[in-house]
Formats: sequence, C-alpha cells, structure tokens
Amino acid sequence: MKKILFALLFSMPLCSLSATAWAQDSRTLDRVIVTAGRIAESPRSVTSSVTVIPHEEIAKSQYDNLGGILRNYGIQVNSYSGNEGLGQVAIRGVRSSAMGSDLQGAVLMLVDGRRIGSDNLAMLPMVNVERIEIIRGPGSVQYGSSAIGGVINVITRRGPGADEAGEPKKYAGRLEAGGGSYDTYKTQAELAAQGGGIDFSGGVSWLTAHDYKTGGGHTYHNTGNDYRLGYSLNLGYSFNEENRLGLTMLGVRNDGAGSPNELRQNDFLSYSDRSNHSLDFVYDGGWADWGLEWRARYFNGKDSYLSEDPNPFGMGRYESETSYQGLQGQLSWNKAFLTLTGGVDYLYYDTDVVSAHQRNKYYNAGSFLLAKLAFSDDLLVLSGGVRYDNYDLRYEGRNADLNHTTPSVGLAVNPLDWLTLRANYGEAYRVPQGQEMLGFDGGWRNYLGNPDLKPEEGKSWDVGFAIHKNSLNLGVTWFRTDYENKIVTRQVGWDSQYCNLDGKSRFQGLEVQADYDLGELFDWPFMLRPYLNMTTLFKYEDENGSHLENVSRHDIAYGLGFEHPDWGMTADLRFTYYGRQKQTDFGTAAGAWMDGGPVSVGPSTVVDLFVSKSIYSFENAGTLKLKGEIRNMFDEDYQTIFAYPMPGRSFYLGMEYEF
Repeated sequence: MKKILFALLFSMPLCSLSATAWAQDSRTLDRVIVTAGRIAESPRSVTSSVTVIPHEEIAKSQYDNLGGILRNYGIQVNSYSGNEGLGQVAIRGVRSSAMGSDLQGAVLMLVDGRRIGSDNLAMLPMVNVERIEIIRGPGSVQYGSSAIGGVINVITRRGPGADEAGEPKKYAGRLEAGGGSYDTYKTQAELAAQGGGIDFSGGVSWLTAHDYKTGGGHTYHNTGNDYRLGYSLNLGYSFNEENRLGLTMLGVRNDGAGSPNELRQNDFLSYSDRSNHSLDFVYDGGWADWGLEWRARYFNGKDSYLSEDPNPFGMGRYESETSYQGLQGQLSWNKAFLTLTGGVDYLYYDTDVVSAHQRNKYYNAGSFLLAKLAFSDDLLVLSGGVRYDNYDLRYEGRNADLNHTTPSVGLAVNPLDWLTLRANYGEAYRVPQGQEMLGFDGGWRNYLGNPDLKPEEGKSWDVGFAIHKNSLNLGVTWFRTDYENKIVTRQVGWDSQYCNLDGKSRFQGLEVQADYDLGELFDWPFMLRPYLNMTTLFKYEDENGSHLENVSRHDIAYGLGFEHPDWGMTADLRFTYYGRQKQTDFGTAAGAWMDGGPVSVGPSTVVDLFVSKSIYSFENAGTLKLKGEIRNMFDEDYQTIFAYPMPGRSFYLGMEYEF
C-alpha cells in the first residue's frame, strides 16, 4: 500500500500543473491513429480510449519483447519465467490466452491491422516498429472476435522518414551489439531507404541467454533461450501520388526456450520451440478529389509450437501447427462533416494438433460499417459502427455455426484546443475454438471438450478526458466491462472440462496517463520528464462478489526521463509496480491431479535504469553510442505467476551505430 501511495503522490504534481499550462502540445496532437477506425484519424476525433507508443519511446526502452514495453504503460503482463516464452497480457483485467492462440484469448494482437495467428508476446518482432497503438476496451466492431479487453496493433516502419528540416531522407540505419548478465548476447540491425517511388524498411534481431538467478539468490535452471531470431521487412512502391503497392514479411523463431516448471519442482530438461512467420500484400489507394481511400490485402502465415518433456513421468510431447490466411477490403469516403468506412474481412485458420491427431478448421467472413460525424472543426464528434460475422468451425466431421452482430457508439467533444472529452460504449465477443470443443490430452491431466460452449461476450462503457498543454499530457478514463459466458475449466474427477462460467464477471476501474517536461517549464537546455501510467481496478469480481483470479488490482509504471541534446545523452529511470493477484497453487502434492489451494502473488516494485550516451559523431556519417541498462536494480524477489520467480538484478552493455 505504501508503494501505491508513493505512486499516486508522484502523479499529483503532474495533475496540478494542468491549471497553469496553456499552450498546445503539437507533437502529441499531430500524431495519427489508425487502429480505432481502420483509417488515419486525429487523436481529437477518436471517441475510444487509445494509447500510442511512438517509435522514439520504443527505441529508448531497450526491451527485447513487447511485454516489457506494455508493462511500462500500466498494462498487466504475467510471465512464466523471464524468457517470456509463454505469457499473458491483460487490458482492464481481461486477458489473452495462456496457450498463445489469438483465437482463444480476449486481447487481440495485430500487425499493421491484421491478425498474426498468435497472442504470444514473444512472437512479435521488436524491430522495424514505427509505433504501437492500443485500444483500451472493445475492438470487435473493427476487428471481430477476441477483442473484448482491447487491441494491440504493432505498426511497421515505411522508409526512413524525414530529417529535422522536414526533408525526406534517402536512407537511415542502426546497428547494435552487446551482452550482459546470464550470458545474454544480442545483436540488432535496421536499414531503411527510399527513392524513385520505392520505400524500404527492415530489421533483424538475435538474442541468446542462459539460466538466471532470482532476486532471492536461487539459480532457476532451464530458464534460458538457445536463441530468438526476429525479422521484419516492409517494401513498397508508390505511384500516382495516392497509390502504393506493399509487401510485408515478418517472423520470430524461438528455439530451445526452457520450460522450467515451478522453482520448487525445477525441470531441467523440458523445452519448447516456437515460430511464427507471415507474408502479406497490400494495395493502398485513394482519390482525394472525391474524398475516397481504399485498401485491399491478402496475408498468410504459420504459427508452430512444439513442447518436449523428456522426463520419465513427464507430459511427453505436444505439437501443433496453425496455418492462417486472410483477405481484407475496405473503402472510406470523407466529405464535409461525414466519414464512412465499410469493408469485408475473410479469415481461415487450419489448426493441426499433431500430437493428439486432431484437426479443426475455422472460417470467418465479416462485414463492417463505421460512421463518424464531425461538426465545427471537431468541436463535436459522433461515431458509431456495426459488424456482422459469420463463423463456421469444423471439427471431427461436425460443424458449429457461431454468428455474431456487434455495435458500438461514441462521443468526443473538444471545447478547447487543449481539452478533449470522450465517452464510448462497445460490445465485443470471442467464439469458442476447436480445442475447447474437442479437448486434448495434457499428460497428467486430460482436458475434456464441450461442444455446447457459447461465445464469450463483453459490454463496456468508458468516459474520460485528455489534456494536451505545453509539454503536459494528461489522460484519465473511467471504465466498466460486464463479461458473460467466460470459458474456463472445471474439475471433473481427475480431469478438467471446458465450460462457460455462470453469471457475469464485472471489471470497473480507472486509467491514468500523465507526463510533463519540466525542462520546458523552467526553460532548461534539457528534457526532464516525470511520467505515470496506471490502471487500477475498483471491481474485478464474479457474480458472487469474489475476486477473479490472475487479475491485478493495480498496475502502475512511473519514472523519470532525461535527455540532453548537447551531451548526446538519454536516461530513463523506471518503476514498475506489480499489484496483488489471487491465484491457484498448482504445485501442491495433489497438484498434478487436481487444483491446489488459493495463494496470493505480489505486490512488488521493480526498478530499471536505461542509459544511452553518444561517444563519437562522424561528419555526415552517423553517431556511435554506448548503451547500458540495469534491470531489477534492487534485486527484488518477485513473480507474476505463483512459484515462477522472475530474474533478479541484471546488467547489459552494448554499442550502437546510428546513421
């Protein structure tokens, strides 16, 4: 509780500054958001709660995967050990899947607005990223199933962009190599170029790490990675000024990721191999005189998962492959005060659980219409949307038709240049999948299927405001989500069976995002920016009023950013508060056969420090930088999943050449 109070006290000066800050922060307001309405929009005209993480912040963070970045924005991430091979992300208390399947989770992962066949955080390459957009709340009207808690859209870079004078760059690049604690070594390279109508941007990363020590001083065996390779490429050709043909390739291969089990039952032998590779073709076009924009896309990919447990009485081998492909087509018309965006999506998943000799196919055809009315230069903005999805799930010679219609409405008011008021209502859902209807052999425990499962459904309300003045950015949103038919497992003898949870679960809480550049306030020659990102839940309970498991009451990230252009130095001191969670102990003596007793995880606060310093500038040829970091500076012994402690203090030192 003391740590929570400290975080809130830290935020009070930020909030109090809003009364004295008067000028508009053009940097924030000039950003566009594409996730909320599937087209480029000004943040002032967006009626839902959206967080944009720009490229500059991603580059400073030095995190190797998406989980670390999301934690710094007040979003809950639970991980089974530090290699991030398996983890869950929760937005407003609503979580992604534990199995890594984007069809089985309630938080949807996208790249450039299309699915990637997985919601595993380690399966998104953190190279060649322009920005990350997060819808906090329902996104099913825009993107269909599995978007109850929210949507995370990773947007790749297109070309090198512009220089400080606003002129297009011909090329740009970055090389990095370094190493640190636990025999961690990583390299990364990015290159971008443009000219003659062609733009190119791509990157590749490689990382390896060995077993780590926990904050309690214990060596946690089998927590390393043989290697994780990530790559991303975005190639395009533009013609007639308003048209672009694009090709995007991306993927991650994560081999030899240890599966250590709980520390008290440390497994030295089990491991997993996982990969996700995809390719898509996009045609973006428009006719400005008529207010028209359009997009057509085809994509395909494969997500593979292999888990090996060679222990004499282990769970054996689990292997699955999911091939996916899809089509997207949309047309937008914008004239005067009216914007209409409509389109169709088609999605096909073919999942083969090789080890269980099970196969199921998933077909989804959806159509949507989004409308926006904007009056008096966005003084008043009204939005609404509706989507209809036809689902056909085929498994073991059977079919399940699970069609769904989803609405949303929203309002944004901009009474002042620096103030936006928002309110939004949306519905979202998740359809059950073949594995949940069929079940599978989990080794010690079988998971029984249930062909009578109903879709999960969520109804969400939120209301809030955003202030952008001088270098102050402050956003506050109150939200409530009613969650019905959540798919869970229940004990049936020695086994577990999928079922719908009776009654409603309810999540209600507050999100706060704030930062302020004190350097600009006091006319200093450097930036000094305190910030706070927080999600706190007032309610997260089932129909009986009991707290839900694996949900954190508080997720708070706060810190201090520093940047001195004359010194060529940046630094970020980050505090991450992990709130208390109610969980189940699966490692008791009977845990292999039945659920153990209730336990509690957290709270904990972890401190990270990131520093970058230019050490030499080559005339017209780039800059050489020294980068360093200390993770878990005070060696906190913490965990996000019971009995799976995270790494203790670690160090990293690397060199970066940027041109």
